[in-house]
Amino acid sequence: MEQMELKFDPENPDYTHVTNEELGNKALDELETKKVVGVDIEGTSLDPYDGILLTVQIGTPEKTFIFDARELDLGKFKRFKDFLENSKIIKILHNGKFDYKHIKQHLGISVCNIYDTMLTEVVLNAGIGRGYYSLRELASKYASFDLEKAVRATFEGVTAHTKLTEAQLKYSAIDTLIMFPIFDEQIKNLKKESLLDVAKLEFATTRVVGDMELNGVHVDVKKWKELIKKLGEQRDKAAKRFQAAIRPMFKSSSIDLFGNLGDSINMNSQVQLMDLFNNKMHLGLPSTGDAVLEGYNNPVVDILREYRGYEKLVSAFGETLLSKINKKTGRIHPDFNQLGAATGRFSCNNPNFQQIPRQTGDIQFRSCFTPEAGRKLVTTDYSTMEMRIMADLSGDAALIGAFKKGVDVHSHTAALMFNLKLTDDFAKKHPLERFAAKSINFGLMYGRGSNSLAKQIGVSAERGKEYLDKYYRLYPGVRKFLDGVARQAVRDGWSTTPAGRKRWYIKPEKDDPEYQRKIGHIERQAKNHPIQGTNADAIKYALVFMNDKIKEKGFDVRLILTVHDEIVSEVRADQAEEWSKIQSQEMCRAAELFIKKLPILSEPFVSDVWEH
Repeated sequence: MEQMELKFDPENPDYTHVTNEELGNKALDELETKKVVGVDIEGTSLDPYDGILLTVQIGTPEKTFIFDARELDLGKFKRFKDFLENSKIIKILHNGKFDYKHIKQHLGISVCNIYDTMLTEVVLNAGIGRGYYSLRELASKYASFDLEKAVRATFEGVTAHTKLTEAQLKYSAIDTLIMFPIFDEQIKNLKKESLLDVAKLEFATTRVVGDMELNGVHVDVKKWKELIKKLGEQRDKAAKRFQAAIRPMFKSSSIDLFGNLGDSINMNSQVQLMDLFNNKMHLGLPSTGDAVLEGYNNPVVDILREYRGYEKLVSAFGETLLSKINKKTGRIHPDFNQLGAATGRFSCNNPNFQQIPRQTGDIQFRSCFTPEAGRKLVTTDYSTMEMRIMADLSGDAALIGAFKKGVDVHSHTAALMFNLKLTDDFAKKHPLERFAAKSINFGLMYGRGSNSLAKQIGVSAERGKEYLDKYYRLYPGVRKFLDGVARQAVRDGWSTTPAGRKRWYIKPEKDDPEYQRKIGHIERQAKNHPIQGTNADAIKYALVFMNDKIKEKGFDVRLILTVHDEIVSEVRADQAEEWSKIQSQEMCRAAELFIKKLPILSEPFVSDVWEH
């Protein structure tokens, strides 16, 4: 891209350091005439519950006003608050969730009508880009401008009384000024790719996500510690069973000071495990990874996998999760990435709530996440959502018919495939057949072939192909739809959801030796994208709708979690039942934007723990 002519002088940007209300009113006289402004903050900490908010910069393409949050009580400066909450003025931010949270926590102001340059870039490059872009990268890409970030670190040492240097003020000014050339170019690209509505959905969602992160999740520490202790005991029991099972294969066993038999091998040593499985047990394993081990039906292998399952849970969630509790709030504030996957699906970090299992054996992880006193948790999720999306998008009459009848779709499919009678207790009577049907139902959405499905079900490759052929005879519309989106993605280099969310693919050259494998990879991703992407679109609309309803009805509700197709809120106890119905209605309303041919189900659960 050729050098863009900037509307500001990078060496001497035009700025006003606003330190009193008179200057503030003059600044707002000018800013209130603009349709679009840039907004950025400087503070001493990344944690909104910690540190000092130093400045809020609001800029036009030519000039920035740096409102000093130490000199002015910005939360009580009504005109300033009204400006940031004005829904008619677009505010350009970069990674807007960060600034939104700091402004809300320190000033009690909810920035409205956000345009986020970072989220836009992720939307424009889904599938071929990354989940995060720095402002510096975008300044370089869209304006050929090197945004010097060395000054950023100097803000950390600023106190309530430190005077801001000219270098710091210039740095703050440029951060808003550079957003305009990025905004101008991105808008052109959004329009060209028909992605404006998708971007608007992300911008509306980012405010809700900011609130969710500020709200945080309450954890019962005592119960969590008891649970982790129990997990550790189960891990140790599995380790003992493993050592007992392999001891006969070793000539000598060491005995410790107390007369107990020592371990024959170190269970965490890849070298020793490979020696055991290949030299002593003759299994011929290429490695000891779980993907390899799950293909071997062997009691020793099964115990090792059980041990590793417990060990992974203890190390991933044990004290690590408790260390994330915020000292000021006593709650965990996870980091939600609303574009964590190329399909548009959320991911979660610090800690990853999406990985917390519902239950392991008799251990209920989710029962440790509780509301504060006087409150309840309301959980809503979509029933068999991705199957419903596949039925709707494919238009398959038989699959749509099953959902309209209100029967369990996996049991219905199994009954047809295996010529069995569909009864209310089908899942209990025919668990293996239902598992096979469910594996195919879900496997197809992830582009899995007959060999992969056969392995999961535990049948031969030939039998797996028979199952799949029979499935396609039952639901011909599904095959036609999946094959169609796969072909289109290979032809066009992108796939899309009904809402217009795009995912791009890098097509291999015809002479690439890996051509077929890479094409297969594109086809698998393209089959999944419209389904998982629509689920993501629905969840985001649901979050926005719920947030609007909370404000409109004045409920005492905090949205706290979203995991895949589930939303959890914490509600004042006396409002929980009424709110639960609204939460469920808004889930359905969001999904019905896309799913027109069959009903949506979302049952609400009101509880004292996060589980249902």
